[in-house]
Amino acid sequence: MVKRALIIVDMTNDFLLKKYNPNLAHEKGLELVPKIRELQEAFLKKGHPVIFATDRHLPTDFELKKWGPHSMKGSEGSKIVNGLLKEGVYVLERGWKIEDVNKIPKGQLLFEVEKGTYSGFTDNGGTPTAMDALLKKLGLGPGDKLYITGLHTNCCDKHTAADAWFRGYVPVIVNDCVSAMDDPKGEMGMGHNEALKYEKFWYNAEVKRKDEVLKELSENS
Repeated sequence: MVKRALIIVDMTNDFLLKKYNPNLAHEKGLELVPKIRELQEAFLKKGHPVIFATDRHLPTDFELKKWGPHSMKGSEGSKIVNGLLKEGVYVLERGWKIEDVNKIPKGQLLFEVEKGTYSGFTDNGGTPTAMDALLKKLGLGPGDKLYITGLHTNCCDKHTAADAWFRGYVPVIVNDCVSAMDDPKGEMGMGHNEALKYEKFWYNAEVKRKDEVLKELSENS
């Protein structure tokens, strides 16, 4: 039987609210909050894990050379935006150890994996985040599905999908629960729709709407 997990990428104050980060905030992404919340509730009700993959940057992270300080660990900007289920989340911090994964309470389904690069699987300098170890602890492995939501279709969602596929997972991009960062100068090479096509072709990703996912959950245990 195929197992499932919901991945929520970078839905933090800095990425969504200009009062926290006027340079990087993508306020259109706030439209995703109630949709992702609906998926959270459905996954948890069915006993499937929900995992936030969240930037928690340190001053030494090389990514800051391109984007400047954002979603810094310990800041208000790095907190998950209001409206999503986040009470009782089990946090696997950067610098995690395997014992942090091994002591997860029985029945825990809501998690946060801190990261320092675009991908939910890869930390600063190429070291792994706790994502793959967590998924294995939860009984997921090659052939199982990771439903990717959050920000941004053409960046962190894309790289998370790539790393998922490299490890044998099936990335499922929930296309009305992801959004691309603005590209007013046309420098990024791909927007939302182009990123979806790229992920579908190169990573064999499934691309589904929220309602299709909800139906799939209702028809499967």
